[in-house]
Amino acid sequence: MKSLAKVSCLALMAAVLLGGAAQAQTLRGGHPYLTFSDRHVAQFKQRVAEDPKARDAWTKTRAEADAVLVKKPANDRELNAALMRLALTYRMTGERKYADRAKALLDIYAGRANWVTDKPLLARSPVWNSDLGMGTSAYVFGLTYDAIHDALTPAERDRLAQGLVKGAIKPILNDWVDGEQRIHSLDTMGHNWFSHIVFGAGVAAIAVKTDVPQADAWVRRIDEAAEEWANYDGSAIETKPQHFAANGAFVESINYADFAAEGYLRFRRAWLDAFKEKPAATPRLAGLADYFIQNLYPTETGALSTNFGDGNPTASGASAIAQLWADGEQPARNLWYLDTVRTNPNQDVFAEPENLVQWPSAKARAGVGKGPGLPISWIDKDLGAATLRSSWAPNATFLALRSGFTWNHNHADAGSFILWHKGKQLLIDSGNSSYARPEYDGYYRQSVAHNVVTLNGQAEPASNTYNGSHFVGRVDHLVDAGDLRFVWADATGPNARTFERKYRSFLWIGDTILVIDDLKGWEPGQFEWLLHYEGEAKRQGQVITVKNGDAEVAVRPLFPQTLPDGGLFTDYPELLRMAEGRGLKDHAPDEAQPYLRLQAPGVTDRTKFVVALTPNGGTPAPRIERVETQDYLLVRIHQKGEVTEVYFNLLADGRIRHRNANAVLGGWETDAYILVLTYPEGGSAQKPRRWFVADGSYLRRDGKVELDSLSKAFVVKQGGEASIEGQPTYAVRLACDGARSIKVDGAAKACERDVALVRRSPPPR
Repeated sequence: MKSLAKVSCLALMAAVLLGGAAQAQTLRGGHPYLTFSDRHVAQFKQRVAEDPKARDAWTKTRAEADAVLVKKPANDRELNAALMRLALTYRMTGERKYADRAKALLDIYAGRANWVTDKPLLARSPVWNSDLGMGTSAYVFGLTYDAIHDALTPAERDRLAQGLVKGAIKPILNDWVDGEQRIHSLDTMGHNWFSHIVFGAGVAAIAVKTDVPQADAWVRRIDEAAEEWANYDGSAIETKPQHFAANGAFVESINYADFAAEGYLRFRRAWLDAFKEKPAATPRLAGLADYFIQNLYPTETGALSTNFGDGNPTASGASAIAQLWADGEQPARNLWYLDTVRTNPNQDVFAEPENLVQWPSAKARAGVGKGPGLPISWIDKDLGAATLRSSWAPNATFLALRSGFTWNHNHADAGSFILWHKGKQLLIDSGNSSYARPEYDGYYRQSVAHNVVTLNGQAEPASNTYNGSHFVGRVDHLVDAGDLRFVWADATGPNARTFERKYRSFLWIGDTILVIDDLKGWEPGQFEWLLHYEGEAKRQGQVITVKNGDAEVAVRPLFPQTLPDGGLFTDYPELLRMAEGRGLKDHAPDEAQPYLRLQAPGVTDRTKFVVALTPNGGTPAPRIERVETQDYLLVRIHQKGEVTEVYFNLLADGRIRHRNANAVLGGWETDAYILVLTYPEGGSAQKPRRWFVADGSYLRRDGKVELDSLSKAFVVKQGGEASIEGQPTYAVRLACDGARSIKVDGAAKACERDVALVRRSPPPR
């Protein structure tokens, strides 16, 4: 009785020390109750019987398990892989030799005085007693312990469980969770250490729940921490950003998003497998899978993912999505994603033992289409990113933009973009290198390594990558109207030391993408437009052609000036100049990678860059004209039997403050920042089939009002359909052109006196 009383007292003390909110969880059944449970193993056996590919995967895994019966793992990576293979093979076959070997390998961990593999951490003051490797080891140990639990004697269970507690669970709780000893917070090492380490310990605590009374309190406290971690909004005082956007986007690159999310989702998976109660709510992660999908570029030979910051184009969110799949989030597009990336290095997640037991059924595979069925435009307003594509087909045209927070794994790249086409990288991010290389900080992380504009060679301060960009970039507006799409970014914040105004827009019309930079510096200087590319870049007259294999894009600067038609640049001081910069290849700092520097003529504190990008396709190249006046710039595009006129209102770029930017553009009266008119070749801009107003409050001609809104809005109208992006509260009036109703953002709006009134109000608080 005294022993039981002592155990109960210890459990109560643990609950108090870890926050007082600990509550016992109700197990669904006995061991094994995690990944390799009877239910999951039975399901996998059925898949093996039905699916030759599942059978092949299982045969390979068993052969690997047989190999480690006698082979000694050379390092912790091999040790963890061996444990997972042995755990699955024991549960599939019931043969004790696999459990005995797993037990012997677990004793390697249990017998260690310290599980930290990153030894320099032990020399810090205060000492860091846990690291990333410990999070992985705790997770693998826990799943293996649960899987072979029936093959262990009570003494062996006690020895191994206490070894796990002493070696991993307690050091992690003490460093990261327990208020009595904790030295870290949610963002100490950025955005992934907490999740990978703490939730690895969480899985381990669930695994030993039946053998360690204190585990109930530990598990509940870690579940409570999950809600805090997922909803973390950053710290302005420490200049650190939030982890996740409202739509599931992550603050850092795809590979780090995958790593961070996988850590938590492993814990949630273990919770759902083991307990009847629901885990803590993490609503921001509801859109996580779609975030990975929207940042994917399918090709005929595999897939690429956006690689801003410390990313890698062949990385993916496969590990995280596999955990979502195991949790029951199984829309067809998630499996489409996993199938699309599986040929990339280390992305075949269903080859891993923990995921083999979740092998998709034939019915699930039959539902997978040729694409995810999602929109071809996506925006993350919280953290600053957008992607646009011509379609979801492999080798389509893909544009991605980033303008967010600079710190840690995010580079000084506010406003940068990439363009991929025909399955190739054309206009690229420079990538990164080993963090220990001087070029990592000296080149890859700095603005010069990205597709941005500099002023006198300056953009973001180099210190942003360590101190953080207190004034962050934004991507605020996205309009998608078929073959007209528009996205707007504000990169001023991170560049505020050099730029008073640094806006970048993309207008994608048909086969042409206009990159529009609206710039003002604090001091006069020379503006340079940087372009990093893969392959070859050659100039012929006013056009630069970037070619990578059979993929190419024509780059044609239009404003502030064109390149000269021919001759030497020194003969044309009034025109744009092209120079070559010396960069470095992605993940290869010893190899040079040239990039282009387009230099604006003269010295000024304000300019506009407008550059047309035309990826090659099966249609004739668009014909593009430029017109410059005192009050506006005009780009006229002829393509596919139509003309599109794009007007840039120079009065609407902030230079006048107490008067509205009233202008006459193409015969139309408007205060729009940008006006776009599309009409048939041979037709007239006075009778467009489609118009688009960016940041405008009215559009009228000859007494007819097409658009009337007291606040400025982004509006596109074509025939009987329109789309509006505006203030939280607006009343927008649109001409109906004789129709009884028009469709606005998919909803029919009745017309009265040939006008449709569209209102929006924010929901009540």
